[in-house]
Amino acid sequence: MQLQVFNHKDLGQVRVIGDNENPLFCLRDICEVLEIGNVSDVKNAINREFEGGVDLIYPIQDSLGRTQQATFITEPQLYFVLMRSDKPKAKPFRQWVVNEVLPSC
Repeated sequence: MQLQVFNHKDLGQVRVIGDNENPLFCLRDICEVLEIGNVSDVKNAINREFEGGVDLIYPIQDSLGRTQQATFITEPQLYFVLMRSDKPKAKPFRQWVVNEVLPSC
């Protein structure tokens, strides 16, 4: 699967793998954009809500060029996180994903 990095001047970056039929979003990136400090809490909430939970782990390179294992979530799981968020960036982030990121996958 090919990794794509989407950057937004106000929201930051989101790494996406897959294609426009089945995009997968880096959970850590989503949490950083939404200013959610505990990624594990979000992962646990997804695991409770979705049968099969979060088990999509893929290797990616960090900013230092090291290979890291990253957790990716599906599009329905992304919307679940966004609907639960009361952070100010949730709405502009959702609009950016729907209008720019998804059409580019």
